[in-house]
Amino acid sequence: MAMIIGLVLMSQSCEEGFIPSDRDELIVEGWIDAGGFPVVIITHSLPVRLKEEGIKVSQIAKFMETSAKVTVSDGDTSVTLTGKLDQGYFPPYIYTTSRLRGKAGKSYTLTVQTKDRFLTANTTIPLDGPVVDSVVCHELEGSDTLCSVLLYVKNLPDRKEYFKTFFQDGPSLAQFRSTYLGVIDDAIADSTVKIPIMRTLRDDFKEDKRRYFNTDSLLSLKVATMDSVSFCFWKMFSGSTITSYSGFLMSSSTDNLPTNIDGGIGYWCGYNSYIRTFTVSPGTYPGNHPLP
Repeated sequence: MAMIIGLVLMSQSCEEGFIPSDRDELIVEGWIDAGGFPVVIITHSLPVRLKEEGIKVSQIAKFMETSAKVTVSDGDTSVTLTGKLDQGYFPPYIYTTSRLRGKAGKSYTLTVQTKDRFLTANTTIPLDGPVVDSVVCHELEGSDTLCSVLLYVKNLPDRKEYFKTFFQDGPSLAQFRSTYLGVIDDAIADSTVKIPIMRTLRDDFKEDKRRYFNTDSLLSLKVATMDSVSFCFWKMFSGSTITSYSGFLMSSSTDNLPTNIDGGIGYWCGYNSYIRTFTVSPGTYPGNHPLP
């Protein structure tokens, strides 16, 4: 599930803000799942020239922050995360630990300290995870090698919930990437919410079949509940023009996003998630609450 957040800053209330394009900002992308370990990616914002020309993979390393002190606290225990190279993520350098697992209902404070910066953020993992009816794959019309994927989630009247979907395709990847427009709250009246699962490509490209998934490929879907601050970030991210490219914000200088990072930009999110891994082919795959 992961994006590099680039050159944008807004308040937690989704009000727009603006940062001069060539200002060196520290960018944080971090999350902790219920039952999972924290993962944090830290980068520096790109100069205007590279944003306009495009960033090459060979240039990524110079914008990765590899010497920060990163800690996560649940109020009782504070753990310093270990930085390491990991090719399952992009950029391929993460901070993590196996000494602290996320717990539903708990709040977590992130601190990031470099030689000249100090950042903090707070998030809470929701008590309840999503109730998933099923995942349904349909053979794409006019193609026998591609499938569209739909996720059906229960909308429970006694909960205030915010949903976000992510995908991971490829056995070597550990990172879940944001799906296109997979951000929904419980304001929808339907008892079951249908969420199309699409790669990070804008709806402008309706004929671009790269949004769909190859038949017989291995696909992991993640649908997460989150707090309202995290929802605000992902809602703005999903509607942003940057998602017409790779889904990474490193190449953007024009899109404004909310942030809960005090002293920097990006996000620190707590998730209560349901993950389903399957081989893509036409059919229905039960969730954790199968339809009758």
